[in-house]
Amino acid sequence: MNADQKPEKDPDKEGLAADPEGKDFGTTFGAAHGAIAGGVIGSLAGPGGTVVGALVGASAGAAVGYAVGAGANNDETYWRKNLEHQPFYKRTYLFEDFAAALRVGSEARRESGGGGFEEHEERMREKWEKTKGTSRLKWEEARLAARAAWERTGL
Repeated sequence: MNADQKPEKDPDKEGLAADPEGKDFGTTFGAAHGAIAGGVIGSLAGPGGTVVGALVGASAGAAVGYAVGAGANNDETYWRKNLEHQPFYKRTYLFEDFAAALRVGSEARRESGGGGFEEHEERMREKWEKTKGTSRLKWEEARLAARAAWERTGL
């Protein structure tokens, strides 16, 4: 590559891959939507209120978006670092074998609206069967990972 050429962009370093915890995305998304909501509400007080409302809404939205966005990819980051320390982990499997079960467990907990793991287990198993891809786990093994993710998400 000569001095006039720019390096090619690495697609793995762009988008969410460049923001593994989702903070930049969440902040931007929250600020934009907060500005819109604040501007609309502020417009009730006139043109000045629109500007002030948009600024206040953007700040509040950014703060909330940062917090929420930080969780967007936080689960995967956590499990990539901690999976091998879990009692259900077996060295014969890769992270990718566990990924769908971990995702299903944490998503189910966020969407559960209450109740225990067992009450939602059948739905999780069905979702895991549809999304497991090339995972080599059987549900009995995946269930343990889904439960661990369920419990961690409830903290």
